[in-house]
Amino acid sequence: MDAGRIGGDSLDKRKVSDNVPAIKASIKLKGWPMSEDDPIDDEWIDKVLAGDPLLIEEEEEEPISPPLSDSELDAGQRLLIEWQSPQNFSDTTTALCSRCKSAAYFNQPQLKYLRDAYVLAKFVRLQKAESARLAAPSDQWPDGFIKLNGQIHNVEVTSTHGGRKLGEEYRNVTGPTLSMDPVENWVARANSISKYLDEAIGNKARKKYASPCWLVVYLNISEYDIRQKETEKTIAETKDRYASAFFAISVLWKGKLY
Repeated sequence: MDAGRIGGDSLDKRKVSDNVPAIKASIKLKGWPMSEDDPIDDEWIDKVLAGDPLLIEEEEEEPISPPLSDSELDAGQRLLIEWQSPQNFSDTTTALCSRCKSAAYFNQPQLKYLRDAYVLAKFVRLQKAESARLAAPSDQWPDGFIKLNGQIHNVEVTSTHGGRKLGEEYRNVTGPTLSMDPVENWVARANSISKYLDEAIGNKARKKYASPCWLVVYLNISEYDIRQKETEKTIAETKDRYASAFFAISVLWKGKLY
């Protein structure tokens, strides 16, 4: 399951080269919000446009192999609830996710453990944990466990996609889709991160878990670097606000841990 299918972090994008001069002029005229350390110059604009053209084609790279059978899903879950290295955990998760069509992945309750495993796999590799496993199906809490510096930690996983309901988005998708992503959308997404991150962490904090746990938040909202420093500050402030509710909080954003 690639990041594009998970929710748009690295969708395949096609550049509309004829529009570049107009796009550059538009960005400069709109007074695009930037930090003082980020000058708006042609080199910077070219870099951003190269990473995010306005025309986006979302292609579903559906698996060639048949969907996972019930017995394969059960076998996969049994594998992931065993202690193993981060690499093995990631490899198993990737192999299972690659057999799932997007519509099934986001809509079938029996695949929830894979959605948790996807985030946990990224976390344990970036955190350089010694080993990891998912919780057993009979466990109501937490979602998984990691071993770090010889200590075992409960891990709770949550995600925020900026208000997008991915299950509904993918339910009726039958092929590639084409959509526009103007500059205004980047700014709106950047402005929304504080709200959605606070909601994601706050919802978990209000559950008041009986035992300490490490909260891992998959922040799946991309603003294509227009508010990088501001967003990093928002993440740090939000973590501080809820620090007393968890053993630790890690936010997975754009392939990095914060």
